[in-house]
Amino acid sequence: MTTLSKTLVAFGLVAFLAVPAMAQPPGGGRGFGFGGPGGGGLGMLLSNKSVQEELKLAGDQVEKVKELADKTREKIEKATEGLEGQERFAKVREISKELEDDAKAAIKDVLKPEQITRLHQIRNQTLGYLAFANEEVAKKLELTDAQKDEVKSISEEAGSKMREIFQESQGDRQAARTKINELRKETLAKVEAKLTDAQKATWKELTGAPFELKMEGRPGGPGR
Repeated sequence: MTTLSKTLVAFGLVAFLAVPAMAQPPGGGRGFGFGGPGGGGLGMLLSNKSVQEELKLAGDQVEKVKELADKTREKIEKATEGLEGQERFAKVREISKELEDDAKAAIKDVLKPEQITRLHQIRNQTLGYLAFANEEVAKKLELTDAQKDEVKSISEEAGSKMREIFQESQGDRQAARTKINELRKETLAKVEAKLTDAQKATWKELTGAPFELKMEGRPGGPGR
């Protein structure tokens, strides 16, 4: 695994799995080039303990979402076996729609409607400005083509700055983490500024009450 990939894993950026193009410039097209609305994001997000606690999952639900997360992880590892860096990102991006559809189908049989709603709110908060690449989010916000173009431009600029941060961090994860968090906040503010008052109200509904995602170290892997 490359240094960049290790850093992303260490940061615990669910957005990396949810929108693989986070660490590379979006491609063309109205969909911002993010390769799908969510990838393995939902499945992997559910494996986080703080998310499970927020959703108030029962014991049997915890077991079922663990199975979902394991299957998602296995699919990603199998599909990206032997791949590194940009090739790995591209492959995850390629299978992101399949992973998202699998997760959506699975959680319908596991979670209650209100839990599903909250899960999507948490994912939107976690993704921040990247959530606007989600087709469902864009549709609910009723983004115009002009707004999509503006968001695409803002996202591309953020992607460029993010790569610079990784390159300049020289392995200093904490320093990079701090700069990236600030960049994400600044970028989200820029995107929100492009919304109408009605869209801002809808965005508030799509994110819900503030939630702090607490990252956990992977067994045998890096911690927080």
